[in-house]
Formats: sequence, C-alpha cells, structure tokens
Amino acid sequence: MATAKKLKDIDVQSLYLLSAPAKLVLAALSILAILVIGYFALFKGQLETLAQHEETEVKLKETYTKKSIEAASLNNLQAELTSIRSAFNVLLKQLPTDAEIPTLIQELHQAGSTNGLRLDSVLPQPPVPDGPIEKLPYEIAITGKYNQISQFTRGVGELSRIITLESLKITQSTEDKNSKDGKGDVLTLSATATTYKARPAEEVAAEQQAAEEAKQNGDSGKPQE
Repeated sequence: MATAKKLKDIDVQSLYLLSAPAKLVLAALSILAILVIGYFALFKGQLETLAQHEETEVKLKETYTKKSIEAASLNNLQAELTSIRSAFNVLLKQLPTDAEIPTLIQELHQAGSTNGLRLDSVLPQPPVPDGPIEKLPYEIAITGKYNQISQFTRGVGELSRIITLESLKITQSTEDKNSKDGKGDVLTLSATATTYKARPAEEVAAEQQAAEEAKQNGDSGKPQE
C-alpha cells in the first residue's frame, strides 16, 4: 500500500529518484498498458473479423444443409415426374387413333356377338375436349339376357383400347313385352360407350394460351380497390 501511495504521489520529473522496487512496479504497469493498447489496436479488429467469419460459416452450413434437403426432394420429385410421364405414355398408347375408331366399333360388335347379344345401334356423339385428351362418346343399345349383358360389360373392359361404359340403363325388351305373360327374360341395355384419343399438342397449347390471355384480360378489367 505504501508503494502504491508513493507511485501515486511521485513526480514524473523525479522518476529517476524512485527506489528499485518502485521502478519495477512502474515498468510492469507500463508494459501492461502497452499490451492492452496493442490488443485494442491490433487484435481486436482481427478478432471481430474472425467472429464475423465464424458467423458466416454457421450460416453457410445451415444454407448448405437446407439446399441438400431441397436437392434430395428435387431428385424424388423428378423421379416421381418421370414415373407419371411413363404411366401417361402407356395410357396414351392405349388410346385409339383416328384410323382405329372403325376397328373399335367392330370390336364392340364382336364383344356383343360373342356373348350372344344383338347390337341394336351405335350412334356417335359430338367429341368432348377434356384437357390433353378428347372424349369420343357413342350411344349404344344392345339386347340379350342378363348374364349375356353382364359378360358384355366385362368384355368391354378387356378390349385392346380404353372404353368406359356410362349412363347404363337396363329395361325389358319390347320383344318380351309382347310375349303372352309380358315377363320375358330378354333385356335391353342402353349406355354411353366412351373412348378417348390424345389431342394434338399444338391444339392443347393454343387452348391453354387463350385461356391464360382471357384470364389476364379479365383481371386487368377488374376495378382496383
């Protein structure tokens, strides 16, 4: 304490008069002050820069992890998209072309005759665009017994091309209504047999573009709030 009090009360011009211990303490304090000043002058900025780099490194690692997860998800999505496209192409190959439509009608006749049915009528209806495909409906009427009609509907599902039966309606045949008891087992099936074909890609693209332009024009015509 006495030494510290002496150091506090000393005169700068009389430093040479200090005792050896006091000079050592003063020298140590001077060195410590120089080191502190040097730290702030030289190393503090570098340490701050290092801290910034470490923070940037952490952020980059987080970004890398996130991008890796996204890349893995993208690969899964691409594989799924490839699978969907492959399945879609398989379905497209099952759709009849324009040249195959007459053959398809012949197959319907054959499916009916194979099961002992009479194909009364096959009436083509207007095509119905549905996105990238076009529905080709036919109104059909067949006459036969119940088990024959059942076999016919199963046979349609086994044809080489996709055909769906919709709006099925079974009524007693007019032939049976004229029978003696009016309770015969001959029935008439009326249904819509629909097949599908792929629409030209250019036609679908033009339709989508027209729809998009109509939507944009509609949005631009709305009053702004």
